[in-house]
Order: sequence, then structure tokens, then C-alpha cells
Amino acid sequence: MALLFLGTSRCSICREVLHPGQAIVATTHFIADEADPLSRFSDTGMHHECFAGWEHRDEFAARYHAALGVRLTGWVPVVPANPGGPPLPRCQLGVLGTPEARAGYFEALRARVALRRRTRRCT
Repeated sequence: MALLFLGTSRCSICREVLHPGQAIVATTHFIADEADPLSRFSDTGMHHECFAGWEHRDEFAARYHAALGVRLTGWVPVVPANPGGPPLPRCQLGVLGTPEARAGYFEALRARVALRRRTRRCT
């Protein structure tokens, strides 16, 4: 999954800062070919509104589904309110969608991480 620093990281589509509480679409790295025009959007975060109106949305989402076996969905960063405090070192991410879609997403993500760990041990 993309490592995002809310208040610092930028949307890969509009280049504006991603802020706590905004609906965000974030992906893991799934397009390895750097010559691919969509590769710069892989392993990034983007505003849900930007993604919804993006001309490449359907192709990007279809390729994400083909690579990971799950549908691309939005996230809403859930951050404790502390306006006077230091920058937030952590946040929780909540997946938008049905309970089944959320469970399926995390199940596929756990399987992919487990596969990576097994593959790294063998090399």
C-alpha cells in the first residue's frame, strides 16, 4: 500500500496535498513497467474526487483488479482530532464499501504480503 503522510503527500492526479478526513484512493505497487504511462499512479494516493473524474480511471481500476484480484476502492483516513498537536505519526485507514468488499480487500492484501515474504525467503 502507498505510504502516505497526510498533510504532506500529494494527490498523484491533481498534485494537491492529501489531508486528514479526505476520501482517498491509494494503491499498492502493481505496475512494474516504468515505461507504462500509468505506472506513476501505482503505489500512490489520490483524492477520491480526482480519481472519480479521471480519464484513465476505468483502465487503471481494471488493471488493479487483474493484478490483485480485488476491486479498487476508496479510503477515508480516520485521524484523531488534535489540531494543536504535532504532526500525526500514524493514522488508521478505513475502507469504503460493503463489509464483504472490505473483507475481500484485506484478505487479498494479506495473501499478497504472505506471498512476498515466502518469495523473499527463497531468493
